[in-house]
Amino acid sequence: MSEYAGTDRMKALQQSLRERRAEFDANPLLANGGRIMNILDPDQYGWANVKDAAYQDGIVVLSMVDREETLPRLRSMFGSDVDFPYWQSFTGARHDVMAACSAVTADIEMPKGWRVASHPRPDDDTIHSAQVLNEMCGVAPAPAYYLRGEDVPSMLTCIYDAQGSMAACASASMRYHPEGPLAGWLFAGGVSVHPDHRRRGLGALVNASMLTDSQTQYNWTCALAQAKADNAASVGMIMRCGLRQNAKKITVAINLSDGHVTR
Repeated sequence: MSEYAGTDRMKALQQSLRERRAEFDANPLLANGGRIMNILDPDQYGWANVKDAAYQDGIVVLSMVDREETLPRLRSMFGSDVDFPYWQSFTGARHDVMAACSAVTADIEMPKGWRVASHPRPDDDTIHSAQVLNEMCGVAPAPAYYLRGEDVPSMLTCIYDAQGSMAACASASMRYHPEGPLAGWLFAGGVSVHPDHRRRGLGALVNASMLTDSQTQYNWTCALAQAKADNAASVGMIMRCGLRQNAKKITVAINLSDGHVTR
């Protein structure tokens, strides 16, 4: 198992983010997303600093920003030839999410012999299986150290079939600075379901289990998830778990590299 995932360039970036922990600890407007640096308030952080960070890393993410204001500004700053992929933002307060997740876990029944387990400190075999499943589903895996919770508190929730093989997984992290705009928020993502086990509600079930178990573990106040607008399956799964779309807010990547940004 490799500590880092993806292309050589992405692996180098993941290692660089790991080595910059002191910077993330010191700046409430930054977060280590594992694969890409997150900037939470570009106006306060400074757009000149945003530009410098984008050229330094090749790709950075602006989290929960206004769509109508941000996209034109980025095109003006970087040019129309630069890639600015973005995701819709879905948020939910603790009580709303827990009520919805309780309904999901009560409604979806797993086959006999299957089980769901959450791992705040997953071992290497569990991480490797999750990363393989992520890649199979077109989801860029987080690096191993990040999933182990060595940088920020993280949880990996998995569904196993009767033979013990991983059928679905989801991950969560408390990546946001305790004095930043999203203090106390959980980031929920990485939902992947093996192609052989789709259309059974397992995506909603593993996501609901992850949200429930992470709330017990970390006592988060709000949850944030992201999905492309045309990814109907992911949007439906997220909303079934009690998160609602913020129509004005998106998470957008400034992609100055030639690499493809996965969903």
